Amino acid sequence: MNSRFALIGPGRVGAAIARTLFEKGFQPVAIIGRNAHTAHEACSFIGCDVDLATTDLHAAAPAKLILIAVPDDQIAAVARQLHLKQIAQSDSVLLHFSGVHPAAIMRQPQGQTFLFSLHPLLPFADRKQAYERLSRVSYFGEGDVAAYSAAATLCNALGGQLQFISSQMKHLYHAAACLASNYLVTLIAEAGSLLEECGIDPARGDTCLLPLLEATLHNVATCGTKKGLTGPIVRGDIGTLTAHLQALETSTTGLLDLYCLLGNRTVQLAEGSGRISTSMAEKIRDLLNERIFTSNTT
Repeated sequence: MNSRFALIGPGRVGAAIARTLFEKGFQPVAIIGRNAHTAHEACSFIGCDVDLATTDLHAAAPAKLILIAVPDDQIAAVARQLHLKQIAQSDSVLLHFSGVHPAAIMRQPQGQTFLFSLHPLLPFADRKQAYERLSRVSYFGEGDVAAYSAAATLCNALGGQLQFISSQMKHLYHAAACLASNYLVTLIAEAGSLLEECGIDPARGDTCLLPLLEATLHNVATCGTKKGLTGPIVRGDIGTLTAHLQALETSTTGLLDLYCLLGNRTVQLAEGSGRISTSMAEKIRDLLNERIFTSNTT
C-alpha cells in the first residue's frame, strides 16, 4: 500500500491514529481541519511538518489513502465533497473511523474509490492516552474487498489486527461498545451518587471506586465474566440483597429500578455459568421483580 495519507478531521481520533502512523513510516501529505489553528496544533502533536496543516480539502489529492475522522454525521458530506471536487482518485481508499456507520455511507453515484470503515474499540476522551493504547485494542472493519489490504496494513502499523464485521451488524456492534464504555461511566457516576448520599465527599467518590473497578476489570481479564463475577447474587446472599433493596427504596437517587434490572441480568449470568442453582436464581428474581412491581405501583 502507498504510505502517503491525508487526514481530514484532526481531532482526538484522527490525531492519535495519524501520530502512530507517522511514527511507523507513513507519510502525511495534508492534515486538514476546520480551522488553521486546529490543524497546526494537530501537526505539532503528530510530529509532522506544520506546513501540512490546512483547511483546503484539495490538499488531500496526492494521497492514495484518505482518512476521514470527522464526527459521524459529517462523514457522508465530506465524502461527497471529495468526489464532487474530484479530489479522490479512482484508485484512492477512503476510510472512516465511525463505529456505527458502514463504509457505504461514503459511496457516491459516480464514485470509483474504494471504501472502508475501521473502528478502534477504544474511548478517545484524551488523544494522548488513546495514542498510547492503540497497539492494545481490537479493530473492527468492513467495506470494499479491494480496500481490505490497505485496511489490514493500516491495522498492522497501528499494532493491532483487523477483525471483520458485517455492515448489517454495525449498529448492534456499536450498541455493545456503548454499553461497555459509555454506560459504565454512567454507572460509576450513579454509584458515586449513592456514596454522596452516605456522606462521602463527591470529590473522593471516584477515588474510592477506582481500586474496586480496576480489580473488577482485572478479574474479567484473567477469569472472564462468568468466573470473574463476585458479590451477593453469585453467592446467593438473599439477606444482603434484601438490605440493598430496602436502602434503595428510601434513597433519593431513584436507583431502585436500575439496581433490579441489572440484578436480573446478573442472575442470568450467575445461573448460566452454573455458579448458582436454578432454585436460587428464581428466589432472587422473585425478590428483585417484587420490588420493581412495588416501585412502579406506588
